[in-house]
Amino acid sequence: MIKHIQFSLFILLATLASCTSGNKTNTEKKDSVSIPVETTLIDIAPNNVIESFVQAYIEKDNKRVNELIHPELGLYVIYRPGAADTYEKVDSLNFSTPFPPHFPYTTFENTYQLAFEKLPEYDCGYDRWDKLGFFCDTTRQADQLSQIANFQYEFEEINLTELEKIEQFEEETYRVILTKNENLIFHIKKYKGNWYVVVLDRAYGWCDA
Repeated sequence: MIKHIQFSLFILLATLASCTSGNKTNTEKKDSVSIPVETTLIDIAPNNVIESFVQAYIEKDNKRVNELIHPELGLYVIYRPGAADTYEKVDSLNFSTPFPPHFPYTTFENTYQLAFEKLPEYDCGYDRWDKLGFFCDTTRQADQLSQIANFQYEFEEINLTELEKIEQFEEETYRVILTKNENLIFHIKKYKGNWYVVVLDRAYGWCDA
C-alpha cells in the first residue's frame, strides 16, 4: 500500500515537472521570436538614380541624364552670377551648351562608392573640402533653393507666391555631393513613385564671387 502511494506521488510530481518545463519552453520560444524592424526605402531606392546621373553626367550623355529629369518637375540650376547665388528652371541639360554659358561642364572620374552620411562642407579659407567622396544625406532635407528664394523675397525680387512654390517644391528633397578634382552637386526627389534629379547646384564648392 505504501509503495503504491509512493509510486502515485512520483507520477504526480513527474507530471507537474513536465508541465512546468513545457510552459517554460513555450515562454522561452515566445520571448525569443525576433520582431522585424521596419525599414524605409529612403536608404535604398535613390541609389540607382544617383549613380546613373553621376555616370551620365561624367560621360556627358544628354539622353541618359535627361531621362532622370521629370518633365513636370524640370530642373533648377543654382549658379552664381555675382556675389549672391540665384537659380533658374530649365527643362533639360545639354552638355554642348552649358548653363550658365560661361561655366562649361567638365569631365572627371568617380572612384568613390556612394555613402549615405553627413555631407562634406567646403572651406573657402583653406579652399578645400573637409572630406572627399560620394555622399547623400537622407536625414536632412535640402534647403538651398529656399534660402535663395527667401533672400530674393526679402529684397522684393520675387513675390510670395514664387517663394511658397519653391518651398513646396523643395519638400522631401535630398542633397548629393561628389567631391574629387571636380565637384558634382545635385538634389533628388521622389515623384509619383520614382526618384528624379530636380536641382543641379553649380555654385557651391567654389568661392569666387
